[in-house]
Amino acid sequence: MAAELESERLLVRTLQQDDLDDYHGLIYSDEEVCRFYSGDTMSLDEAREHLNFRILEAQYSDFQRWAIERKDDGQFIGIAGLEAGPNFWYRFKSDPDPVFNEVEVELSFALGRAYWGKGFATEACACIIDYAFSELKIPRLLGGFALENTRSQRLHERLGFAIELDADEEGYVVVLENEQVSQ
Repeated sequence: MAAELESERLLVRTLQQDDLDDYHGLIYSDEEVCRFYSGDTMSLDEAREHLNFRILEAQYSDFQRWAIERKDDGQFIGIAGLEAGPNFWYRFKSDPDPVFNEVEVELSFALGRAYWGKGFATEACACIIDYAFSELKIPRLLGGFALENTRSQRLHERLGFAIELDADEEGYVVVLENEQVSQ
């Protein structure tokens, strides 16, 4: 399904095989990036397999990871995406007991450290949120971040997410409601 999105400074495009070196080098081999994004780094071969999955995913689903590329020089700077699935991770204190796992859509993002603090993540995520709400008509987006990840907290606040300490008080869960879609 592979939508391509655009903002003032960025192209949010389908991942390609040519992205492997940057995909691995900027994201999946950097311990500081992975600490808050995926948890663990990957070898180049693992990143290649992961990238191949993400490329295939975009051919068959509206939910995908996109490459974030600067328009002015074509530089790959990170990834962002939507992923649908049973909500095993994000627990609100108001969830019923016993907990059941509704299908939710998560917004995720990771940029190479050289591109942190420049507004690129906010710009890319805003494009994806607009696409999720206006084109896909998703009723809400979820996400989460670790207590100590103040950068992610500020980004989610700028994007309009409501932030709540998770039910286990181990991190924060965030939710952004699509006001155009009735629940």
